[in-house]
Amino acid sequence: MVAASMFLGLFVGLSLQSMISGIENNDLLDRMVMLFGELAILIPPFFILKQRKLGVLKVLPLQAVSPITIGMSVLFIGGVIGLVSVFEVIVLPYFPVPHFLQELDETLFDGGVLANVVLIAAAVLVAPVVEEFLFRGLLQQSLFYHFGSIIPAMVIPTIIFALFHVGYLFYFPALLELLALGILLAWLMTKTGNILIPILTHALFNLSAFSGLFMGLDEETATLADLGLPWIIGSAVLFSAGWIYFKSMKTVVCDEVFLIPLPHELE
Repeated sequence: MVAASMFLGLFVGLSLQSMISGIENNDLLDRMVMLFGELAILIPPFFILKQRKLGVLKVLPLQAVSPITIGMSVLFIGGVIGLVSVFEVIVLPYFPVPHFLQELDETLFDGGVLANVVLIAAAVLVAPVVEEFLFRGLLQQSLFYHFGSIIPAMVIPTIIFALFHVGYLFYFPALLELLALGILLAWLMTKTGNILIPILTHALFNLSAFSGLFMGLDEETATLADLGLPWIIGSAVLFSAGWIYFKSMKTVVCDEVFLIPLPHELE
């Protein structure tokens, strides 16, 4: 199902892209293609759930979480985002950003206001919901049931999550960031048992990346001195506070992992 979802998302995106390639001033259409490509990922799991006569909410992990946990997840990802910027400043002299990624970043917000709104909606709203639903909501739970262990249930979706963002696989620091983000999202899933926490974390991470590109912050922070000591210390403090908070929580073990019945098992 995951393979079908990833293939369908890619197929829809590439097919629509080829259809609009000859149209001038197609920036808005290009952003719409990205949006539809993400949404197409949901078709296989939704089809299977409908075939099994199951509602989406019935198979998603939605255990209750406190407002404090939600707030700590926001602080935690704030620290993560800050430390990611420190990591990027440190490694940039040794791993220059490839030309195709530079070109992508420079032209990302050249499509006008409406195209930018669609782009941000696709990256900050749609992508986190779709990807977390697939990788953490369904795949991680299924692997946990299959292996009876948290480790493969966290690692395998993380690797597939990184492969899904194929454009960044050719830049080593970006690959490390994807793997770290995937592990973080999987870990938060195991600690909270609520898919909304990884979705929120993923959305905030994407929002920070797009905000930096939109305001041109990448060009202004070339050294640790440019970031400043308060930024570095503040990021470390937020990260540490979030890490300690979630580390102290017991891992949520879903004793009753919901199994999607096969067609012949339906009444």
